[in-house]
Amino acid sequence: MNVVAKTPSLASAELLIPPLVVRFSATGAIVAGGSVEPLAVRIDRSDAGVVLAPEPAAATQVANAVATVAEALTAEDREAPPIEVVCADEAGRARLVAEAIAVPDGERLVVRPELLWQRPSTWLAERDRPVYPELPVVTAGRRHPLRPAKPRGVVYARRIPWVNQTLRFRALEVNRDLPLFHRWMNDPRVDAIWEEAGALEAHRKSLEERAADPHLLTLIGEFDGAPFGYFELYWAKENRLGPFYDADDHDRGWHVLIGEDAFRGKDFITAWLPSLMHYMFLDDPRTRRIVGEPRATHAQQIRNLDKAGFAKVKHFDFPHKRALLVMLLRERFFGDRLWAPEKTA
Repeated sequence: MNVVAKTPSLASAELLIPPLVVRFSATGAIVAGGSVEPLAVRIDRSDAGVVLAPEPAAATQVANAVATVAEALTAEDREAPPIEVVCADEAGRARLVAEAIAVPDGERLVVRPELLWQRPSTWLAERDRPVYPELPVVTAGRRHPLRPAKPRGVVYARRIPWVNQTLRFRALEVNRDLPLFHRWMNDPRVDAIWEEAGALEAHRKSLEERAADPHLLTLIGEFDGAPFGYFELYWAKENRLGPFYDADDHDRGWHVLIGEDAFRGKDFITAWLPSLMHYMFLDDPRTRRIVGEPRATHAQQIRNLDKAGFAKVKHFDFPHKRALLVMLLRERFFGDRLWAPEKTA
């Protein structure tokens, strides 16, 4: 069994460096990748749970190895057994605790997945980016925080075990992605929801306007480098949705289109949907809620959102549609381990 998790660093502004690879055996795992020396982690399993024991190494290497193995063990099972970490080295223990990879529980160190999965350095490209300072500004009569500059290149990467592919979200580039966006928008299946079919130049103008709007971030989703969908993230305070509920400064919402039929279906939805929510929660730790406004009659989308942990708040009317306000809380996402798919009988 090979499980891959992205290393928390960049080779350039565009490409993530090769990932750390976890190779499991009957007794443990070897973590290696890039220029990192391989590190062995012994894994002992019992009815009480799992014990990880990394071999002695530099504190940073121990922390990255334990985090990578623990991510792999909790990535696809909401009921993953408890994980204890045995680390004799004081510096290694201190690093594990400082990064919330493992936390004290009496005399033991234990992995709490709801903390582990909030560490941006495992999945985000900009691992060391500080939290953006708050400065209130007013746009179109709405008071909101000044938003940070938009990222470029890959922003999030995650290995999805149940499809055996790596999911990446990258910032849309108008010239590069215009033909793809144009084809997708003119797909009758997409147009039935988005109602934006049209000429190439009209779509160019639309993407350029989106790129110039500081409250929007446009992304392309890829599985193993193959583009499959367009994602539009927005800050709710400045969005058309903002006036319809009591929006917090860092509430975030999203729109999506899946353009490639090969990437439709349950396995892929349970890969990209929670990963997109994961990215939004990691991107700013002040984001407590993610909101959406699906068409009230779009039963399949609402069922998918319900399974993903979104609460149905209320129906309301936009000028162009009757919508349902849905909301996902940070504590629900991480507390219920919603990054992992729901087990079926």
